[in-house]
Amino acid sequence: MKKLLSLATALMLGVSAMAEDYTLYYDAVDGTTNKSMAAVTQLRKLTFENGNVVLTYKDGTTSSTAIADINRIFFATPESVGIDEVKEESQSNAFKGIYDLTGRKLSVSKDNLPKGIYIVDGKKIIVE
Repeated sequence: MKKLLSLATALMLGVSAMAEDYTLYYDAVDGTTNKSMAAVTQLRKLTFENGNVVLTYKDGTTSSTAIADINRIFFATPESVGIDEVKEESQSNAFKGIYDLTGRKLSVSKDNLPKGIYIVDGKKIIVE
């Protein structure tokens, strides 16, 4: 588990280091969430030593947190990124057609479906 946590964190640190506005956070075992550890731009390295997560900063100083106290380590930006707006679209053309349960659109008429469960024009049907 510690090796997996170490590998995942090292990978995230390498990828996230490209984004200057990312910060390293952790969720604690006691239920406290989003505890800030350090801005990525301040970090030189992150290691796991003697049961601790040790952060080494660019100025040579270090800080540590016990691995036993950490539930999850992650990188995030201080502000939300992603979907800015959700637009409602007309449902009249949505889900038109016949689909199997894997999401593949079928090119067969409703009358010629073999036995099974299908989505027809957005509604589940069972062909027996």
